[in-house]
Amino acid sequence: MSKPEELDIAKRRAMYLIGGREYGRNELIAKLKNNYSEETAVKVADLMCEYGYVNDERYAEKLARNYIKVRRYGRSRAAMLMKQKGLERETIDNALAQYTQEDMIAEIADILRKKYADRLFLEGLEGKKEMQKIIAALARRGYGYNDIKSALYIVQDEFEE
Repeated sequence: MSKPEELDIAKRRAMYLIGGREYGRNELIAKLKNNYSEETAVKVADLMCEYGYVNDERYAEKLARNYIKVRRYGRSRAAMLMKQKGLERETIDNALAQYTQEDMIAEIADILRKKYADRLFLEGLEGKKEMQKIIAALARRGYGYNDIKSALYIVQDEFEE
């Protein structure tokens, strides 16, 4: 297959992929490299960026909103997943900048109220173990320890009232 033919077919494949869902530039390149040469994949991805069909900033903001608001992950887990999608660190940081520490603490407090309300603030050794499990679960979701502690204090104040 000649270069112009391969480029034309790769462009059609890229349009097909983009029609299904949004892609980042590096993610599109990786997908196209499965069937085409790296040179062709990069050229097509650059064309899609030039046409405005692929925009890493827009894609990063969409992913950040999905990971933080829908899936309720913390900033660190969202950043890790976005990095796995091939986004640059600066793009990720810009997309996550709109979610402040106060937002994260409010999100954690909401999760604590809804998911862990029955296990919060139990007495004795059992209560301490449950609290450690809850903190570990939230840390695995990507929330920072200081944010978790702040949210626990907020929920504890509400609980005592």
